[in-house]
Amino acid sequence: MAVKYETPLPRLRTLINNAELSWFKVYDSSADRKVIRVNGDEYAQLPQRFSTRSKVLAYFKQYWSCPISKTLFCNLKSIVYKGRLYVIVGDPGPVPFQVVSLLVKNETSSYLTVRASLSGDADGNQIVYYRIQKRKNGKLIITKRLSAYPDYRYMACR
Repeated sequence: MAVKYETPLPRLRTLINNAELSWFKVYDSSADRKVIRVNGDEYAQLPQRFSTRSKVLAYFKQYWSCPISKTLFCNLKSIVYKGRLYVIVGDPGPVPFQVVSLLVKNETSSYLTVRASLSGDADGNQIVYYRIQKRKNGKLIITKRLSAYPDYRYMACR
């Protein structure tokens, strides 16, 4: 019966890899761009593709649910200056982002629960659990991410 809903593992691997990298694609797009100083902090301008909050959120929503997308955006530590979005300058540090192994723990017609081992962290591979919604149009969206390890991209914002 479960075979009826089976989602191909390469598709899940691609989704999780792209989702985990999405924050860095936005953040790193500010490299070698205009820098301003505000209250002692340096901020780099994001390119036109990510020049507004709505553009960044739309990009995150390709992979993540709306609440997670908002958390990712908040953790960019951005400001708006003269109508353009800027992110704080600095090295955010290593976090796990690349799928090493993947296991579908549960699958229904509308949701998947996935266990992934991610590499990229200085302390080695980390286990992360995802809840992925299967939309009627065939799109997969991550609605929950659980890990025993703290990750600055997913920290609750005030």
